[in-house]
Amino acid sequence: MPSYLENKSAALDLIQRVHAGQTRSGGKVPAWHHMARVSRILESVLEETQEGSDEERQTIILAGLGHDAIEDTKVTDEELARCFGDRGLEIIKGMTNRRGDVDHSEYVNQVARAEEAVRLVKFADLIDNCASVAFDLSTMGVKWTREFFLPIVTPMMAAVLPTEFRTYPRAAEKLKSLVGVARDLLLDELIRFADLEK
Repeated sequence: MPSYLENKSAALDLIQRVHAGQTRSGGKVPAWHHMARVSRILESVLEETQEGSDEERQTIILAGLGHDAIEDTKVTDEELARCFGDRGLEIIKGMTNRRGDVDHSEYVNQVARAEEAVRLVKFADLIDNCASVAFDLSTMGVKWTREFFLPIVTPMMAAVLPTEFRTYPRAAEKLKSLVGVARDLLLDELIRFADLEK
């Protein structure tokens, strides 16, 4: 049976392959960097809190690597199950927005009602997305951030931040706090950019 580090390496290889050519931050950064950061946030918090079983924590961390795969690539469920296991695939499916960003209300409800593992991955996703946009606002632009990005993440935050956790309460609280910090970084940066435009 492969070790956790072997599984992690295989998952990263798959994600780099299926997301090849996709970029973020105005074409400057490979998209898979986001998935790696989301996974790293989960690893840091879950290793600190030690909630849940070792196997489940590792599965959640690896699912963070694959959380955008169904949504943004042509990868198959079979490929994902081979790499992430059936449980990892289940979490990835819970994170998948099948309707796109045009109508995200159904997705917000889906995640808010999802199991704890999915919501933990969503928190890490929100942290990285908000921090990334804050740090790269000069590239992403105030208009895009206000008119596209915030209308997507604001309702998601409002729906998932109040949700309760029984298995991962300490991890959830840490991640919720980090979501708030990342959101505040972004909102503060928007104010600074607005001042520059005066």
